[in-house]
Amino acid sequence: MAVTHSVASRNAATNAVVDQLDGAGSKLCFRISAAGAIAATLVMATPAFGASSSGTATAGAIASDTNAAGNASPVSHATLQTSADVIAITCEVAASGSDIDMSNGLTVASGDTVSASSLTYTALSA
Repeated sequence: MAVTHSVASRNAATNAVVDQLDGAGSKLCFRISAAGAIAATLVMATPAFGASSSGTATAGAIASDTNAAGNASPVSHATLQTSADVIAITCEVAASGSDIDMSNGLTVASGDTVSASSLTYTALSA
């Protein structure tokens, strides 16, 4: 039998994670590896996410990085972290079929603009 979670449990787990990012200056950072160099940093709204509904929280506005640091290596991961650089979430990035999909290629050049059109987070499956 598969493990299932109630909606209340899924909401509680999701909120526990995203609430770590509610302070001013939380960031979505695109990296060349899970703990590697940061190619682009996007500042998230305060709070970063709304309350979980049906186990999923939706991010508020995410500001574009209009002058990305860039890197010759392709982006493969992203982190969501506090203004003090405490990482709450690490996920994979690819052109498609990943946790975060990048539509204009995975290599970010110095000075590029990097933006996020939307972002959701789900801690537990139904």
